Amino acid sequence: MRSPGLVLAFDIDWWWSLQEEISKQFSFSKDRESVASSLVSNSKSNISLIRERIENKDLILVGAGIQEDTDIPNSNVIVADGALRACSERNIIPSIVITDLDGYIPEILLASKLGSEIIVHAHGDNIARVFQYLPEINPSCITTTYPSASNQCWGGFTDGDRALMMSLSLDCKTVKMVGFDYNVVGGYSGDYSPRKLEKLAWARKIVEACADRTSKIIS
Repeated sequence: MRSPGLVLAFDIDWWWSLQEEISKQFSFSKDRESVASSLVSNSKSNISLIRERIENKDLILVGAGIQEDTDIPNSNVIVADGALRACSERNIIPSIVITDLDGYIPEILLASKLGSEIIVHAHGDNIARVFQYLPEINPSCITTTYPSASNQCWGGFTDGDRALMMSLSLDCKTVKMVGFDYNVVGGYSGDYSPRKLEKLAWARKIVEACADRTSKIIS
């Protein structure tokens, strides 16, 4: 499976078997994934703009596990939306925000207004939020769980590892990961559901799988 009209710099063929394992463990519905994909099928994506902010850049990828006293370098910052507040507290405007809309929507809207490019991931469990917020957010790019003729997919499960796979796929020079703690739910994370630690375990597995396949990741 390939994203439409886009040659990826990072081979994600290995990803699909993990996607199937995740879908089984969390009982995700492929029918609902198809509905989500159809819902955003007419949305426009500016992949060239996203690529300009990633290609051959030394990136800082910030996860929601970041601690309050951790410094974030203010250059080429990409964030999972759970880390937006951490950036705001440090007066940092991220270059790109990755979200499946489970974070604080006003923070996402403000980041967009201040110049961040927003990438929204539409999936079977956030259909209502996509329908409600997509027009207002007007993201630069929309991804889905499976690629289609109109939707991009770079792999990944949580916002953080999805951001990593996007960065590698769009040919970053390096990506330094800050604020990724797979053992506890970070204070900036908006998700305190009982299954959050299961999701973090998968995030670790995905990041490690990426690290096995490239030397671009700096932890």
